[in-house]
Amino acid sequence: MRADLLIRGAAEIVTCRAPESGARGEALGRLELVREGAVAIADGRIAAVGTMGELAGVEADEVLEVSGQLVSPGFVDPHSHLVHAGSRHHEFERRITGRSTNGQLERGIAFTVERTRSTSDEELADHARRDLDAMLAHGTTTLEAKTGYGFERDAELRLLRITASLDHPVDVVPTYLGAHVLPPTYAGRRKAFVDLVIDTLPAAGELADRCDVCCDPLSFTAPECRRIGERAGELGFRLHLHADQTGDAGGARLATELGAASADHLDCVSDAGIEALAGSRTVAVMLPGVALHLLELTPRVEGGELRPPVKPHLPLVARRLVDSGACVALSCDYNPGSCPAPSMQTTIQLAARLFGLTPAESWHMATINAAHALDLDRDRGSIEPGKRADIVVWDVPEHGMVLDRFGINLVHTVIKDGRIVARPAQQSRVTLGGRSS
Repeated sequence: MRADLLIRGAAEIVTCRAPESGARGEALGRLELVREGAVAIADGRIAAVGTMGELAGVEADEVLEVSGQLVSPGFVDPHSHLVHAGSRHHEFERRITGRSTNGQLERGIAFTVERTRSTSDEELADHARRDLDAMLAHGTTTLEAKTGYGFERDAELRLLRITASLDHPVDVVPTYLGAHVLPPTYAGRRKAFVDLVIDTLPAAGELADRCDVCCDPLSFTAPECRRIGERAGELGFRLHLHADQTGDAGGARLATELGAASADHLDCVSDAGIEALAGSRTVAVMLPGVALHLLELTPRVEGGELRPPVKPHLPLVARRLVDSGACVALSCDYNPGSCPAPSMQTTIQLAARLFGLTPAESWHMATINAAHALDLDRDRGSIEPGKRADIVVWDVPEHGMVLDRFGINLVHTVIKDGRIVARPAQQSRVTLGGRSS
């Protein structure tokens, strides 16, 4: 066999290969590992993966020696709000202290909409590219990117155009999220806004083939989301739902009824919602970074008394989704308000610490199952012949160490479509068994 690039000498290759329906149930906890392994790449695709002995006959134009290092698929991040402007750090400070800061009254998503509208296309694109640089450096090679910070037709289409203009090694999958929250200017006119979202769908369809709606007590009702979702389906959009984040709005069940690719958040999903997800191909996407940043699992001291966490049930929700047999994925939900953290590396570390997910579960959820959430599982998300050569080389020898050691970027090299595209300047050297890897 002749290859363009041969990665050889890996201490461990975590392939993340899974059944056609994704890694579910018991399969989610069984991670395929190849020790002392190699990966052959030709024409941007994986040609072969196996032990050094099995690939001993491969001749390659370029050889990448990765002795003592871990090799994995690139992360797929299936939920982000990439294009935006402005920081909402004042909200975070108020969340910690209970006090408004600098005399500011934070206005959540409406504040981000205002800042985004007043920022030029060039500035928004530059900001998004810098964020993509950070994501790539931490191992993400595919990202979904939603709108939602426009509120009006032209502003939403503008965000889609900016998303489409981004030229970056990270593959960006654009999604139209017209129904994010009800704009203040439409208070008392819910139907008029839903009509606006629906009327914008044909124009949005020229720039994106995915549509998201937010089915939540603080956003839109299940009937409102059904109206949008059914029309989007008629126009050929693939559907996603923000579902049941602040309360059970029936979002998970609606997602399965509409055949949505994913239902995301699910903090307050009902028993019926979990059952529906388990019996469907709709991927349940969980967002541990949101729980961390919103302090939802953190006890607080108020008035000299200890207050319990507002969502202590989240680890149970995660475990019940896994045990139900649903296809479960992870995402950063990178956005300026509820999770301004762009690293999927951090996300799997939080999934273990906050939700009690095992390393095998976390790796599957951030790669092959996340690819399922974007209908890209046949093309990426695992290291197996025929798929895109989206690969990360880590500065540790074993996959569990990526979850154990946090607060530092452990990525050594990122390969996208068979080309080396990033070698993060900051590299950590971890000592294991008296030897540096």
